[in-house]
This record gives sequence, C-alpha cells and structure tokens, in this order.
Amino acid sequence: MVLAGTVLSHGNPGHEVTIAELNAQIQQTPNLPELYFQRAWNYREIGRLEDARADWEKTLQVSPGFLPASRELARADGAAGKVDIGIARLRQAMTAAPADQTFHLPGCHSVLAELLLKQGKNEDALREAQAGLDRAPDLLLDLCLLRSEAQRRLGRLDDRVKDLAATMLKLKSYVVKTKWFDAMIDDGRGAEILAEIEGELANTRYQASWLIRRARIRQYAGDTAQAEADLTTAMQEITSRLRPDNPDLSLLCDRGIIHYLMGDRAAAGADLALGRSQGADFWMTLPLEAFLAAKIPSPKLGSALDAPSGENSGHGNRK
Repeated sequence: MVLAGTVLSHGNPGHEVTIAELNAQIQQTPNLPELYFQRAWNYREIGRLEDARADWEKTLQVSPGFLPASRELARADGAAGKVDIGIARLRQAMTAAPADQTFHLPGCHSVLAELLLKQGKNEDALREAQAGLDRAPDLLLDLCLLRSEAQRRLGRLDDRVKDLAATMLKLKSYVVKTKWFDAMIDDGRGAEILAEIEGELANTRYQASWLIRRARIRQYAGDTAQAEADLTTAMQEITSRLRPDNPDLSLLCDRGIIHYLMGDRAAAGADLALGRSQGADFWMTLPLEAFLAAKIPSPKLGSALDAPSGENSGHGNRK
C-alpha cells in the first residue's frame, strides 16, 4: 500500500492501491499530485473516463508541470476525436516542463507521435518517435513501433527493416520480431525469411498469423494457388476460435486481413468497423487499416506490391 505522502516516481502506476484507499489518502494529504494521478489511472481502468479526466486536471492544478497528467489528457483528447487539442496541449506541456520532469519526455514523444499518425502527419510523427528514442536511456517499445509505422507510411522500407533489426538486438521482444517479419515482406524480401516462417509454423499451435505471412510471400512470388490454400486454412482456424458473443479482437482483425487478401474488400472493411466498435486499440487495427489503405498483394488484385499509403509515400529507399 502507498502511504500518505509517498511520491510515486513512475508515470504508469499499478493497481496495488484501490480507489477507496486513494480517497482516504487524498483526504489526509490533498496537495499530493501523485495521488490524483493514480486515482485517475484507476478510474480509466474501470471505464470512468470523466472521473479520470477530472483527476488528471486536478493533478495539474496541484502541480502544473506534472507531465504524465498532460500526457494522459492528450491521449484522452485523441480518443475523443480532439486530436488537434491533444497535440497542442502536449507540445505546450513538453516545452514548459520543469527539469525534474524530463524523465517523462520519451513517453510524451510517444503519445505525440501516435496522435500525429492519426492525423496522417507522418514526417512529424517520425521526428517525434526518433526524438523520444534519442532521449530514452533504453529503447522504448512503443517508440520503436511508432517509428516503424511512420517509416512504412513514408515508403522508407529499408530504414524500417534496418531499424527493427537493430531493435531486436537490444529488445528481446516477440512483437518487434513479428514487425520485422512484416517489414521484410513489405519490402519485397519475404523469400529471405520464408525458412524462418516455416519454422514458426512447425512450432506454433495457433498458425493463422504465420499462414497469412506465408501467403503474402507466396502472392508476391506469383504462387496464388498456394497462397489461397494458406489463407483458407488460416480462415478455418480463426473461425473455429472466434466466439460470436465475445470475439477476440486480434483474431477479428486477422480475419479482415484474410478477407482483403482473398479479394473481399467489403468484408475486410466490415471486420475493421466491428473491431473498432468493440474497442480494438490503435495497434490492433493498424495492420488491417494499412491493407485497406494501400494496394497490398492479393490473389484477386495482382501480385505486385504498390507503394504504401500516406504522406510522401514511395517505393522504399533501396539503393
């Protein structure tokens, strides 16, 4: 339990303290901003978003330079569709941040990069993600993924592959590894990783996501029959695992990708809309959104990889 007067040094508090306990501590020490911040975090976790926002605003009343509160308010602005307000709020807070808040700047760069991506300001998002990585003593996963997404949209496919490969040497993250596989496929280099994907298929119980990747490589090589067989098998697995009453949103998004790659754009769009309505987050819907926004290889649509979508998109930066 956090005792009254204890300073919470990190920006993402855990759930070891209940709202009732925090209420009691706030009554005893009403001028401690960390208590309001943690209560706001707890409120958000149980869906009381207005109460969370009120506590983040109270945090800033008590301590105007408390960067994590500005960060979370900006995130909330973005979730409410007020992206411009969130960006302006966060830029101002970062500019005015006192010296004792610099530890929180990389996380602020992360939220700012995500908001800029939502606006399609991909160059700005790339700069913010890189600025956050330059500030961070250790690589932060979100910043690496945001940089990768900005690079994808800008057509800087070689940079994306190289940066993700370098990240894998420092962060032993399954998420980074899968993003590197996807980056290689997007860059037309799927044949180089086919053996590794075969290895994943041989050692993985749930194979749908790897079958989708192998199908894309086969599409790119013009082997549409084998690609369609992979996609059909992946669809059968997903259908057996999806619960209509409470669907796994990652599976739903994978199903949308299969629909798209098999030429059914309308069904893919319907899965994306359903995922969003069910609360799928930015990272979960992003791959499907990318397919719908760009001409990704499909047995029905052809096997050539066209440019990624987005600001200043191009055909990679291969030398």
